[in-house]
Amino acid sequence: MTDNSLSLIAPALRNAQAKTLWVADENVTADVSAVAPHNQLLLVTNRFDLQQSANNRGLECSFSDFDFSNFADGTLDQVVYRVSKERPVVHHVINQAWRLLKHGGKLWLAGEKNEGIKGYVEKAGKLFGDRQAARKSGNCYSAELVKHSDWLPEQQLDDKDYRRLRAVLELDGATPVTVLSKPGVYGWNKEDQGSRLLMDTAETLYEKSGFPVSLVDLGCGYGYLTLRTRHWPITSRAATDNNAAAIQCAEANFRNAGLEVALSADDCGQQISSRFEVVLCNPPFHQGFDTSSELTRTFLRQTACLLDRTQQSAHALLVVNQFIALETLALDYFRKAEILANDRQFKVVRLSQPL
Repeated sequence: MTDNSLSLIAPALRNAQAKTLWVADENVTADVSAVAPHNQLLLVTNRFDLQQSANNRGLECSFSDFDFSNFADGTLDQVVYRVSKERPVVHHVINQAWRLLKHGGKLWLAGEKNEGIKGYVEKAGKLFGDRQAARKSGNCYSAELVKHSDWLPEQQLDDKDYRRLRAVLELDGATPVTVLSKPGVYGWNKEDQGSRLLMDTAETLYEKSGFPVSLVDLGCGYGYLTLRTRHWPITSRAATDNNAAAIQCAEANFRNAGLEVALSADDCGQQISSRFEVVLCNPPFHQGFDTSSELTRTFLRQTACLLDRTQQSAHALLVVNQFIALETLALDYFRKAEILANDRQFKVVRLSQPL
């Protein structure tokens, strides 16, 4: 196991006598290969790459935005969960574990102190009727909570109405668009400053040089970058994301905006066969709670693959935090990398001539 928190509760995953639900997100992507499948274990994940890894391992796996609606109340012996980044997500999973577990069933929780794990254990223990303190192991904490109390929907933790899509901003223009989003999507309740800088820069650039014929939004989130292209005279649009909640929101937003977009759940667009004149991307630089330079390189590598090398005009526009040396890293994959804009927090980099 590469995640120290998960390693504390991983032994529960080996219990082939207990009907076990493993709830997993980006924190445990590298750990799937260490878990042996058995017929009592089901993995539910909101990450497409994790589903692929699980399938390759032979684990029974469901890809969704942590949708447990097809599980009957009181039918599970165990729920195993290494906590996520976002509080509404964690509250949603704890609430559902309370509903799904049998009396005497166990919720295994783990995480680090700065991730709020001690508070989550305390809240879950109160719901379950099993008040206990999280056990410390280095920087990590874990708990094994036994369900003693009946599930009462009115006493659930506040998950910000997790399942519901709601309006988060308005995009102006000749045809204004109301943008929908929800918890579980990165930056779900705001207009990302970096993405705004990217699209403002792109519009200024293309008003002078001409708009591209085709583009792909790599790591689309709720669809902001693509929505900003709704007035561009584009023949072909595509968008992809690894996160189930993002795909759900992007689909709703593209439909409401009347945009025809080839939308797909994918791991960094690796299954997209088409090639494009332009790649637009606001790449993540965190894998779970940790900063990951390898993740940045993965996006650069795939960006180069997605460009149509038959077009001299083919290029990518990426926006990143100022501290990420993208223009230097990119030279392993592109001949040219130039900074087009910066606002002291973010910078827009144009990449061209893929190697």
